[in-house]
Amino acid sequence: MSFARLTRLLRSASFRLTLLYAVLFIVSAGALFAAVYVTATAAMQNDMTAVLRTEAFQLAEVHRRGGLPGLAEQVARRMNFRTRGPIFYLLQAPNRHVVVGNLPGMPPVNGVIDFVPDPGASEVEGERPKLMGFGLTLSDGSFLLVAQDANRLADMQHAIVRAFAWAGGLTVLLAIVGGVWLGSTFLRRIDTITRTSRAIMEGDLSARIPMRGTHDEFDQLVTSLNDMLARIQQLMDGLRQVSSDIAHDLRTPLGRLRQHLENARDRAKTAADFDAATEAAIVEADGLLDTFSALLRIAQVEAGAQRRGFTALDLSALAQSIGEAYQPSAEDSQHKLLLDVEDGVSLTGDRQLLAQLISNLVENALHHTPAGTTVTLGLRKRGASFDIEVADDGPGIPEADRDKVFDRFYRLDRSRSTAGSGLGLALVKAIAGLHGLSVRLEDRGPGLRAVLSN
Repeated sequence: MSFARLTRLLRSASFRLTLLYAVLFIVSAGALFAAVYVTATAAMQNDMTAVLRTEAFQLAEVHRRGGLPGLAEQVARRMNFRTRGPIFYLLQAPNRHVVVGNLPGMPPVNGVIDFVPDPGASEVEGERPKLMGFGLTLSDGSFLLVAQDANRLADMQHAIVRAFAWAGGLTVLLAIVGGVWLGSTFLRRIDTITRTSRAIMEGDLSARIPMRGTHDEFDQLVTSLNDMLARIQQLMDGLRQVSSDIAHDLRTPLGRLRQHLENARDRAKTAADFDAATEAAIVEADGLLDTFSALLRIAQVEAGAQRRGFTALDLSALAQSIGEAYQPSAEDSQHKLLLDVEDGVSLTGDRQLLAQLISNLVENALHHTPAGTTVTLGLRKRGASFDIEVADDGPGIPEADRDKVFDRFYRLDRSRSTAGSGLGLALVKAIAGLHGLSVRLEDRGPGLRAVLSN
């Protein structure tokens, strides 16, 4: 591993976070160590004290029954029969003369006592252990002391310290190794995102961040980023397509506009000829303005600015009123417009945009189907959802073109001779997306069905 990569790894958030958790663990372990140390020490001290007190009072009962000779005999027997480790005894007569025992004589002390025996005492087998004893002055003035090696307590304390020292050292080591591993893993994934970002900045909008399939937080983030990149690519492709479509589809009306102006300049001989050429040019200019207005409208809808004005509205009443408004126009074009609108359907949205969405679908059905066609505007409940449907029994749209008609300026061959800019369904798709609606075209057999669902 290079020095630069090691430095970057040590400065990574994952490595620092791992070390932070290691420090917190060590602090917690230290608190646990202190609790265990104090508790275990107190428990062992209490246990040793209880053993010594019990032993001393048992011997005092022997003294009460058999006097000093009986007690001396019992102490000698117990010195040779040890059941709970080395126990030391001292029995002194009232004149401080040692009667029996493996401890040197000492001034009487009642209760618990910690001491170190005289180094010259041969009874302690040449050692100088630290002892814990329990002294008791008997009824005849003699003194009894029962003691145990207190170094067992120190050995236990040392064992606890060693255990926690090893555990702490191992924890730090594992934390460093884990930090290096986690840091390397995160850095690899960050580097993958960085490479993809650079590829996109260099112009490859199709580049995507690979997923590992672990479904962890990184995969969730990668999924969101890839969705965002796909949306950006879609918008950029749409922008390129719009630019190309504008350049292609507006050439014809601009050419006609120029032709009308040239006619007005070169061929108009009378005021009537000039007025006719000027009027035709104005018509072409109005068509161009309508096209640009529709493009601007689509851009505003796709930007989502209208969401701030969303309100609750009665979608059933809106659809019914639009259908009734178009029925006279349908009769004039020798179409039949039927309404099948269920009551009680509501939606939160922009009333004007939703009215334009439904109007565009109805106008398309009336405009691009022959006379005698029946068009149906329907609104039906579907559980907690609803469907808006505009259906006709006309010639329909080939399946290969059903998705394309939602693109800006796309028009079927049979529709190119009719008025229009090819932006109506593109606006429908934009408004539907703003309101969380899906739009699709289906074969009705015969005819076509446009369905919007929430």
